[in-house]
Amino acid sequence: MVDRKDVTAGRGTTARRADDHDLVDSLVAVLQERINAGQIPVGSWLRQEALAKDFGVSRMPVREALRQLQARGAVELIANRGARVRLPSTLDIIEVYELHAILQGHAGAAAAELITSEQLDRLAAADAMFRRAVEELRTADGDTSPAQQLWQEANTDFHHVIIEAGGNRHLSVVLETLHHKVPHNLTWLALGNDVRRLEKDAAEHAGILEAIGRGDAATTRARLTEHVRRASDLLVRRVDEIGRAGSARLR
Repeated sequence: MVDRKDVTAGRGTTARRADDHDLVDSLVAVLQERINAGQIPVGSWLRQEALAKDFGVSRMPVREALRQLQARGAVELIANRGARVRLPSTLDIIEVYELHAILQGHAGAAAAELITSEQLDRLAAADAMFRRAVEELRTADGDTSPAQQLWQEANTDFHHVIIEAGGNRHLSVVLETLHHKVPHNLTWLALGNDVRRLEKDAAEHAGILEAIGRGDAATTRARLTEHVRRASDLLVRRVDEIGRAGSARLR
């Protein structure tokens, strides 16, 4: 729920505008977070009336929040139909992941030299979660959501610790902006509930951890860069498949 302070009749226009601006910013932040986390999946429709009821606000700030999310590239506004969480184009993915590879590699190289014992322990904990996710998927009986949730938590923690250990606070802001274009939860879409792909992904994370653990900046940079590029290739192929399937349905 987004809390909105009561605006009394005695308050000035400037104060009311500030309240409205803060409310829209809050709505944008919450919706973007849900999209990035996969709580609102790609392709989902965002209905103004339902969102307004959910957040306890009028439709006007919801409408403005959706416009701002469209400007970020997170949603698309379709005439006479409403707003929908946008599936990024293959060009979006290629360009965003190209930057990701550079930035993640840079952060990893710095982390190999600067990481603390406590941060290294957190990386190891995320590495163990990746292995558990593989086992969850291998033994899943139809429902793969536990494996997906576990893997996404591990992936978020692992890369967050690397950025944190690298010590460049501005880098995390830049990466978060990139997530507006291509939400990080989409990486699971590329893995496609495939045990072999998940095993390879877990092995890559283990290799990155190993390089960081022995303080090898050059190898860490190379492994992280290749890891991100592989994820980009997988996601591009998956998005192409979704696009072709959608085109076939329209014929």
